[in-house]
Amino acid sequence: MKATVKHIVKKVTLELIYDVVDERTKEINARMDQMRQEHKEDSESVNARIDQIHTRLDQIMRMLAELRK
Repeated sequence: MKATVKHIVKKVTLELIYDVVDERTKEINARMDQMRQEHKEDSESVNARIDQIHTRLDQIMRMLAELRK
């Protein structure tokens, strides 16, 4: 009987550990997904700003070229 109780306790303990690890893994994955999305949004914002700067530089370059004529 002692062996049976020990086996049951061990099995229940392992199941609890697996459940905790599984839940924590889900939380970590959710946070990583959130961070990836934030990084993507930040990158898109920076890229949009760079595009605006390039456009403005092109306008300035055209204006300078016109002034040289």
